[in-house]
Amino acid sequence: MSGNRTSGSIKNMFSTGTLHRFSESRLDEQHIHTILTAPTARFIPLWKNQNLFAMNDPLQPAFLSKEETDRLLNEGAEFVFLGMLEEIPYFAFALPDTIVTEELFGDSLVFKDLRETGALLGQEEGNLLAYARAMIHWHRTHQYCGRCGNKTISIEAGHVRQCTNPACDLKHFPRTDSAIIVRITYQDRCLLVRQPIWPEGMYATVAGFLEPGESLEDAVAREVKEETGLTLTNIKYHSSQPWPFPASIMVGFTAEATSMEYTLDQREIEKACWLTRQELIEKIKDKSIKLPRPVSISYRLIDDWFRKKNKGKLSQIK
Repeated sequence: MSGNRTSGSIKNMFSTGTLHRFSESRLDEQHIHTILTAPTARFIPLWKNQNLFAMNDPLQPAFLSKEETDRLLNEGAEFVFLGMLEEIPYFAFALPDTIVTEELFGDSLVFKDLRETGALLGQEEGNLLAYARAMIHWHRTHQYCGRCGNKTISIEAGHVRQCTNPACDLKHFPRTDSAIIVRITYQDRCLLVRQPIWPEGMYATVAGFLEPGESLEDAVAREVKEETGLTLTNIKYHSSQPWPFPASIMVGFTAEATSMEYTLDQREIEKACWLTRQELIEKIKDKSIKLPRPVSISYRLIDDWFRKKNKGKLSQIK
């Protein structure tokens, strides 16, 4: 697979590539076994929620063969069928936290956080690794039934976990937490905020989780009101992004504030500032503000606003 991003309309990092998930095949155990043992099958290992890469090349994720994978795992290991890409079946699996990875891979391969490397990957690789990370995290955190407490087992090619208690027999399905993220503007200014737990100087857009019984637009208005005191108008959908850190979908919006007067919830937002494009340039240059990683939809939202007045790209600011 190429390291270049797909052409055409811009997609957020980790968004869907051309992987065919073949969800209709997950119930066919014989078919899954056949492609699992095929010489063309490739396997994506996860260790402590990290993905495997070539030591000296962050553009090169490691896709292992069945033979290489069998040397790492005991018989009966759980695999998750991700789908087919260019007629190659891809599976994900977890390595125990207790292993010493250096003993397995030496100085040729290394596990890295996908947030650190994702912006360098092509659309296909990023999507595959994010998908694998999300599924393995779900398996790790759903080993027991939430209704009766008994052990669960993986079925349907890793896309369902079933309770082993015959009296319960509940099936558990992968869950994704819905979150909103919004770029707020007032006339020619954009609002940037920072949370107390973020690295020094880091600013981004307002974000929060969807609550039960709430629409996405309602969540945008509520989160912004709670955290900044601002009232919004013209709330519009922008784009979305899978965010498997650990299991979210970020739904991006743009909105306009009715005033610049904010009142911060200090538990959530430590500081905030309204910036013009020129002020943002100056603060990036003097290093008083750091933006989120380019891998994130927050960066994309800010960058899209920045470009509208022919200021170029944020990545060009030195």
